[in-house]
Amino acid sequence: MIRILFISFLILSIACSEEPKKIEEITPIKTDTISQINNQPQNFSVQLFLFDSLKPKLGFGYNILIDGQTFIHQPSVPSVPGNIPFATADKATAVANLMIYKLKNNIMPPSISQKELDSLKILMP
Repeated sequence: MIRILFISFLILSIACSEEPKKIEEITPIKTDTISQINNQPQNFSVQLFLFDSLKPKLGFGYNILIDGQTFIHQPSVPSVPGNIPFATADKATAVANLMIYKLKNNIMPPSISQKELDSLKILMP
């Protein structure tokens, strides 16, 4: 059921945005603990991209890959109305890493709240 929700969200996100420009790929996050989702070891990585569909405002989005396959496509800041991209690559990476933490620790749904964005100082200029 959760995968269906993620797939629906992914399709909706892709349909509402222009094709992102890939700017860099961060090496996979290595930890001593191997996450178990559906009893399968997973290798997580974050891929950042430049998001420019809200011209002239440029920003960043992220993809979370599991074993090299895109699992989450996030072109805008979650829990914020509208399609507002992340202001910096560091802010996008911080939220992506929080999402990976939630996935690895089976915190479901792995959504990001407004309170978490505030604690990470994502919405501050």
